[in-house]
Amino acid sequence: MNEVEDWAEKNGGFKRHRFFRTSGSSGKEKWVALSDEALEWSARSVIGALGIDSKDVLGLALPVTHVGGYGMVLRAEISGASLLKLEVRWNAGSFADWCDVNRVTVSSLVPAQVYDLVSGRLSCPTFMRNVVVGGGPLDEELAKKARDLGWPVIPSYGMTETSSQVATGDGLPLLQGWEAKIMEGRLALKGNGLLSAIIRRKGDGFVARDPKIDGWYMTNDRCELIGRGLRVLGRADRSVKVLGELVNLEELEKFWRGKLKREVALVARPDKRRGVNLFLFYEGIELDLARWNTSLPGPERITEATAVDLLPRSELGKIDRSALAKFDKD
Repeated sequence: MNEVEDWAEKNGGFKRHRFFRTSGSSGKEKWVALSDEALEWSARSVIGALGIDSKDVLGLALPVTHVGGYGMVLRAEISGASLLKLEVRWNAGSFADWCDVNRVTVSSLVPAQVYDLVSGRLSCPTFMRNVVVGGGPLDEELAKKARDLGWPVIPSYGMTETSSQVATGDGLPLLQGWEAKIMEGRLALKGNGLLSAIIRRKGDGFVARDPKIDGWYMTNDRCELIGRGLRVLGRADRSVKVLGELVNLEELEKFWRGKLKREVALVARPDKRRGVNLFLFYEGIELDLARWNTSLPGPERITEATAVDLLPRSELGKIDRSALAKFDKD
């Protein structure tokens, strides 16, 4: 039992819940409380969408500490499908061979893993019929290359706060039971798979808050609704997806500002495998940042750091990140 589970048990109100940590060490720690009922409802929704049954073999290549991995476990339990876990460190070739030998029919991956399969020009095993891709947008070009190799990749949209997938398939159609609307340009969701609360540290303890309003959860994603389909336009805050993990650039800048004791700015640039790479600019003389960088979780580590005399600023005195992005490309 971890400290959050211990606190929840002592304070009551969270019977039959699981707690998923969603932030890195640079930001404020946050856990999402999901009831067993919400997780099971979500699993049944995905089972129905993918047609999973007792004849399937589910190949788990994601950590069960993340909702995407845990969701796979539940889908196997509820449907009666077999569940096999990839026990070795991720390697695209090993994964493809493992799926072939074990006749895996359904799996879930993040875009970086699909990129590795395509880069290795690895053909899909005969028995695979669904590979759900989540944790970040599936690039259309990458999806085409994967499908050309036989991998039946399916884009999905979801988050920890929704117990996993909300929309699955080309055009991101909402799964049965989910409702969506656009409020102030952001996507709001309603369904039985929503979280019970967000838990944060407060002093020596924790505090829980239910962020839903009249049963609706407001995301930070800018979206359009096309019938029952979602079109994701981007984030409403300064967060990016790196290797399937959400990284808050503002919180990460606070981390570096605190360590370096000087002004800093982060710029995110697209990367085909990672989603984006992070570049740090800071004022003053050049410093060795390795000890701090390696202390961060992999997705939050910077790719390159550059010392500058002064960061560019707008007429209002705000850091001009667009100018830094151009500087970085030179």
